[in-house]
Amino acid sequence: MCYTFPMNQQPYILFLLSSARVLQLRDGTGIPTGFWAEELVVPWNLLKNAGWTLSIGTPEGNIPIVDPDSLDIANLNNDRQKAVKLAEQLSRIPELEHPVSVQSLQAEQLESMQGLFIPGGNGPLMDLAKSADVARLLQHCRDHRKALATLCHGSAALLATAHDQSAPPFSGNPVTCFSAAEEAATALAGRWPYTLEEHLRNAGFLVSVGESWQSHVVDDAQILSGQNPASAVALTEAFIQRLFFQTNKENRQ
Repeated sequence: MCYTFPMNQQPYILFLLSSARVLQLRDGTGIPTGFWAEELVVPWNLLKNAGWTLSIGTPEGNIPIVDPDSLDIANLNNDRQKAVKLAEQLSRIPELEHPVSVQSLQAEQLESMQGLFIPGGNGPLMDLAKSADVARLLQHCRDHRKALATLCHGSAALLATAHDQSAPPFSGNPVTCFSAAEEAATALAGRWPYTLEEHLRNAGFLVSVGESWQSHVVDDAQILSGQNPASAVALTEAFIQRLFFQTNKENRQ
């Protein structure tokens, strides 16, 4: 059941998550997928501590699930404590059980949304990249200059196009994403459904990638983006600064 905002909704930040459960690989097989734990937990905690009201949305309001690989210690430098802490912190986000349907967002809800943050995980490759409703949400952010941040494979959402669009809303803007080099260094090398870096370039984005596994953030006037989980802190801090500037500007008008 989707959560419905009250009509007097206070300003909030929407986290857009994938609700995909299966990643269809190039060889035709499917493996479990979802959102990446660290890429939700880190920005969520930083924004919460900064005093923002937070909400979670998925394209159709389906409950998102965490990618099991994101809690596998093999993907966390064999840090078992970190895996336990991430799982525990996820359990403290009740909004995960009550996602907003992006499809049914009303004008009042969009007006109250001050910013949109899109974490990664492999799920966005499956649903966010192909959702006309996500494209319309992005177009709203572009038209109303709302703060927007994408992280890692969350940048796949930027590929989304509405039925009346010939190109994604932010095509032509600088952006980063989980790089082709990083994809090639994972256990899914050669089996990814597509290379996100390549698809973004083909869609007209100006893609910049940094050193593999190191923090890399592209600070564009319209999109803030981070390359990988290591970029989560720097990206969120830049996003908070953008929100602060945006709020102060609105208050001066």
